[in-house]
Amino acid sequence: MNQEKMWVLLSKKLTREASEEELAELELLITENPEWQYAVQNLEGLWEKQPAYDPSVSEDAFLLHLNRLAEMNITLDEGAPRSKAPVVRLWRSRNWMWAAAAVILAVATYSVIGLQKNKGAASIAAVQEFNEVSTRMGSKTRIQLPDGTVVMLNSGSKLTYNKEYGLQQREVALTGEGYFDVIKMKDKPFVIHTTNINIRVLGTAFNVKAYPEDKHTETSLIRGSIEVTIKNRPDNKIILSPNEKLIVENNMVKTASVAAAKTIIPTVSINKLKYDQVDKTLPETQWVENRLVFRDETFEELATRMERWYDVKIVIEGEQLKQTRMNGSFDKETIDQALEALRLMIPVKIEQKDRKIIIHR
Repeated sequence: MNQEKMWVLLSKKLTREASEEELAELELLITENPEWQYAVQNLEGLWEKQPAYDPSVSEDAFLLHLNRLAEMNITLDEGAPRSKAPVVRLWRSRNWMWAAAAVILAVATYSVIGLQKNKGAASIAAVQEFNEVSTRMGSKTRIQLPDGTVVMLNSGSKLTYNKEYGLQQREVALTGEGYFDVIKMKDKPFVIHTTNINIRVLGTAFNVKAYPEDKHTETSLIRGSIEVTIKNRPDNKIILSPNEKLIVENNMVKTASVAAAKTIIPTVSINKLKYDQVDKTLPETQWVENRLVFRDETFEELATRMERWYDVKIVIEGEQLKQTRMNGSFDKETIDQALEALRLMIPVKIEQKDRKIIIHR
């Protein structure tokens, strides 16, 4: 029943007829069932790319499909009658029902594609070979991989893994931030690929922050051990011990050529993790508990995190203001409450229009 409800809500979303409550319910269903997210994203992509069509041309095929559903005692509207004629009259009056039929047909198409081997289509190969889970700005999601490994994805993050994950190997690709609690399998190391570093583990818990647009890539180890290699220096392996944090400068890795990599060493530092003296928590992993904690960060760095956290655009005017160091945390604050807290920390003026926020002296 939940899956049927999800298709209905997705259909309404595609035709922009879903209410705020229905969009929130859809987001909750996808969060609780992350295995649906890959199909949802692909169907949304298909819907956006589909050419315009005249509903009258395809009406006969559509009504035939509805009648077949009615014969099978299937309805997409929990309140709709099950007899054929009333179903057709009700669906003709709602645009989202056309989207529902398109969604059903797309799902069927994906099922057929999954059974075929079409080497000439890159998009089909991608559907066959990889699973992808992503989170939009302002949201988070929990994933359990086939081997039992649990991953929490932060806002604006993406995790990609092969459909054969766990059979011969355990490799994933991460863009953004994720907290990993990896099931130990001695014969199958767990490997994470990011833009600038690769991480190899057996069984452990750690946090990886690897947004391509950030200045640094960070790996914070909670327990166990991990092996890190930097993309342009694959022969140099860095072993982290529990409660250590590795920081790699992104720009150096991106700009260093293969030839230059022999002489240019990316800025790398290993620091001890600092637990909060009051509640003994780690700032690096508090986002998993829905807390945005910042310790000695520049205002510019904090603004980037707040953009992801609240799904807004923040512009800071003035270089000196951007480099102001900030300490604090946001727990259940709304964006308005967070901005007011910032105003109390430092003397600034804040202008807000829709989702864009301008901060200046």
